[in-house]
Amino acid sequence: MRLWNLTYEPLDRACRYYRKKVAIIDGDRQLTYSELGEFTNRVANGLIALGVRPGEVIGMLMPNCLEFIPTQHGLWKAGAVMVQMPARASAGDQIHFLNSADATTLIYHAEFDDVVEQLRKQCPAVRRYIRLAPTATPSADIDYAAAFDAQSAQAPRVPVRPEDLASIAFTSGSTGAPKAVRNSHESTVHMHIPAGSEIGDVRAGEVFALGAPLTHFAQIFVLPTFLKGGTVVMLHGLDVDLIFDAVERYRVTATALVPTVLYMMLAHPRRNSVDLSSLRTIVYAGSPMAPDRLREAVTAFGQVFSQTYAGTEPTFMTCLTKEDHDISNPATAHRLGSAGRAMSHVTLSVQDEQDNILASGEIGEICSRQAGQMVGYVDSTRDHETIRDGWVHTGDIGYIDDDGYVFIVDRKKDMVVTGGFNVFPRQIEDVLLQHPAVAQCAVIGVPDEKWGEAVKAIVVQAATQSATADELIALVKEHKGSVWAPKTVKFVDSLPLTTTGKIDKKNLKAPYWADQDRLVH
Repeated sequence: MRLWNLTYEPLDRACRYYRKKVAIIDGDRQLTYSELGEFTNRVANGLIALGVRPGEVIGMLMPNCLEFIPTQHGLWKAGAVMVQMPARASAGDQIHFLNSADATTLIYHAEFDDVVEQLRKQCPAVRRYIRLAPTATPSADIDYAAAFDAQSAQAPRVPVRPEDLASIAFTSGSTGAPKAVRNSHESTVHMHIPAGSEIGDVRAGEVFALGAPLTHFAQIFVLPTFLKGGTVVMLHGLDVDLIFDAVERYRVTATALVPTVLYMMLAHPRRNSVDLSSLRTIVYAGSPMAPDRLREAVTAFGQVFSQTYAGTEPTFMTCLTKEDHDISNPATAHRLGSAGRAMSHVTLSVQDEQDNILASGEIGEICSRQAGQMVGYVDSTRDHETIRDGWVHTGDIGYIDDDGYVFIVDRKKDMVVTGGFNVFPRQIEDVLLQHPAVAQCAVIGVPDEKWGEAVKAIVVQAATQSATADELIALVKEHKGSVWAPKTVKFVDSLPLTTTGKIDKKNLKAPYWADQDRLVH
């Protein structure tokens, strides 16, 4: 049988090509490519020695750290399937992830000891707990170092086919319960290498700082960076000072962030004093950026931005390139409001409610078709809800213009129906973010006896500015009309976020719809 695996073979190749170069930096720790390859093989052999069989499901509850990548690729070499477990998720969500995926093993970092104690009681199928601790501390669980350090550094001979399952990921759950999504090794490599290379504009010797969690979109830049002989710098969290320090210390050339962090960078007192001259690529994803804020970011940091539009089921679909972020060209300035164009390996369409493909400029549901898309849900009875005739239906409403740029109007489930009119919250949010006093905002629909749903804006004010509710309502009315104007505005200190950094609208809506028979979307 041919021993070939689309997911880990590129890593093996990079480890052969760039043996002595530094592959991973984590604070004062680092791995060369040669060490990375051997570490990965020891993890694979250690899992096999523990009795893990091909097809078994392993949860990984780990922060961005040096061990993450060799653990991930090691379990793939052992033929196992990885469950992606966002570090910021609640214990309840982690229980849902493990149980939905039928995981038999959990590899976790000691910083999650308290969470894992809750998991033990409610995850009966998990029979192995492997604990990674920075220092030796007493534990009844299998010690990570003891399990892997003494294993053979030779690659195990486990045949893994391209169509075999590689991972189980979960939707963000921002509008409903997270759904378990299956990805094969073939779909995973198409997701990581073509998409990561194109979005990240990865070049030889890249120094890519990963601040966004590796359980989120940041992971797609790992293999492209390795294949170019670059270095991955692990950042523990999304602290702006940490990002600035890393860029200066390691001469970071690229990073990937969520818009929330970019807003924090723009407001940070060190913004004008930190040396960011080495940084030539900033990828942002996870949620859209208002065009006015994007112009501000380009003015502050330069034309270094790249955007991608993605979802758990369709994976990465578009790229708004650095060239598209040219704010000096009035003829193309409107493109800042887009999500970019379909990447080279992706086909996009906009479809109506009968799944008919619409003409350019017509508004409907955005659909995607590519080799990197999900295989299906763990609950296969739900596949037809999302995959029809090969198209993955994203649940996003938008249109594609004559030049191929994708404009997202809003999430289908976020749409507010008020007085019989369809209102899209994102368009209201873009207007509100034009006001200098609005640092962040979210628009939702709340129950209303007269209108069915009423538009409500929830606003975080900037530290040095303020605005009244009437002022913000008038701003929206001026730009969009009275139907779109919020009926009420609530000022808050912060907005809840999902584990992927998106504003958690399900959480925001919950108090208003708790006593209703149904949640109107």
